[in-house]
Amino acid sequence: MLFVELDAVRRSAADLGRPLRGPMDIEVHLDAVERMRLWREAGGRIVGFAHLPEVARGELAEETAVRVLWTLHERAGNAFDTLVHCPHDPDAPTPDLARCWCRPPKPGLLIAGQEQVALRQRERYPIWMALVVAASEPVRRAAEGLEIDVVDAAAWRWG
Repeated sequence: MLFVELDAVRRSAADLGRPLRGPMDIEVHLDAVERMRLWREAGGRIVGFAHLPEVARGELAEETAVRVLWTLHERAGNAFDTLVHCPHDPDAPTPDLARCWCRPPKPGLLIAGQEQVALRQRERYPIWMALVVAASEPVRRAAEGLEIDVVDAAAWRWG
């Protein structure tokens, strides 16, 4: 099982040299797409995940967030077996959006993604065989907390 923080795949505004304007403006790192293709060819499963606190703060509609995730999935060659996201933020105006078990460094996104793929594929995935591609420190800490091997996004993309 490969867990890929979606910021490891999406080119940032700094990469592009301009601000991102919306789902149709998403570009991917082609080297990340190639890494995922190789993983899948070897029989691996891939979970894409993201923390999107803008949803909880009312800065991004949930529907737009989902559209962004699926656009990224399509631009990455439909590489993901599932996509999961955390829409929570501790500064959200309501408790239901402020408290969660999925926001990194908590393990919820990784657990939810693994469970979705396992149920859908009717397969088991030993955690000791997993790898997390982390683009942020909270995701690195979540992986380490579950004792999952972790690799930095840039190092993973460049091989």
